[in-house]
Amino acid sequence: MPDPTPPTRAPLTELPKPTFADDRATLYLGDAVETLPLLPEASIDALVTDPPYGLSFNGQTWDDASGFRESLPHIDTSAMSAPEVFETWCTAWAAGALRALKPGAYVAAFGGARTWHRMVRGIENAGFEIRDQIAWLHTTGMPKSMDLSHAIDKHHGMQRTDRIVQTTDHDGVLGATRTVLSKGTPVTEDAQQWDGWGTALRPAFEPIIIARKPPEGNLVRNVLKHGVGGINIDDGRFADGRWPTNVAFDPGQADALDVLTGTWQGESLSRKFPIFRFEHKPNAAERPRAFGVSHTTVKPLALMRWLITLVTPPRGVVLEPFAGSGTTVEAALGCGTRVVAVEKSADFLPLVTSRIERMLP
Repeated sequence: MPDPTPPTRAPLTELPKPTFADDRATLYLGDAVETLPLLPEASIDALVTDPPYGLSFNGQTWDDASGFRESLPHIDTSAMSAPEVFETWCTAWAAGALRALKPGAYVAAFGGARTWHRMVRGIENAGFEIRDQIAWLHTTGMPKSMDLSHAIDKHHGMQRTDRIVQTTDHDGVLGATRTVLSKGTPVTEDAQQWDGWGTALRPAFEPIIIARKPPEGNLVRNVLKHGVGGINIDDGRFADGRWPTNVAFDPGQADALDVLTGTWQGESLSRKFPIFRFEHKPNAAERPRAFGVSHTTVKPLALMRWLITLVTPPRGVVLEPFAGSGTTVEAALGCGTRVVAVEKSADFLPLVTSRIERMLP
């Protein structure tokens, strides 16, 4: 069996030239594991990011163990399972972030429901304190489940003549996709016994890990010296000044909660939680395209602005190691903070740049 560990390459010794830079935004093309340790030490006020989840999303190598191994040429990962490689990769980028962040600076990082524990372990192994997690509840998740009954028919070499599958071949956000319009009728007796069974639930929440670089001694003195270490409670309030919670909704989940619970003490229960709109099919403002390229995973701008507001001091510097489509970058600029972003794929740089340019005067 071939060794999956990529060959060792000479490490970077200095920051690459930015692909975009002005007094509000700096964008680097590069690998976060390589680039973050080269940022000036203790120069960043907060890290807000939507990194890969390690779920092999839509077959993308940037979310797969093979892509993570490319970022770890100095580590022998040949005996590691895919989850172990993901955790090691999380430790590596978090270690670079720890150096770049000021003492007491916060991290807000999205994770996947199946792999967030690996991310938490990686961030903690790098030296961060795990402070909390925010549950982002949404209605946009798509189940990725095997139809056991259909799989059993295929195992027995039987085909369902009434099964209808629609396949798209256009260049959409997700590329070619397959939609089962009709699952068809089970053929074999084994398949009939397992009709209606699958292997996964529909995802409806994503955890957001809240961590902090350990402050230098006393927290009050740390805040006074470095300007970071606390959460911006007042500016993170919502719905008539409510204290920010560690649960957030999209409108669909909020409506479902209100249908189930009605009103409590004269108002809808969902008003006790922040609500951030996410379009099921984001428009050009939410999921932009540049030179025919768009990104597959996009978070609501309002949610990213809220997270940035919570953990970043006014006019501070936000780090986004996985810029993707540039949502965090645009949100940071909209909050009046400066932003340093890193993106590994050159294909996405036009997206990020276009969002920066539309936010600048």
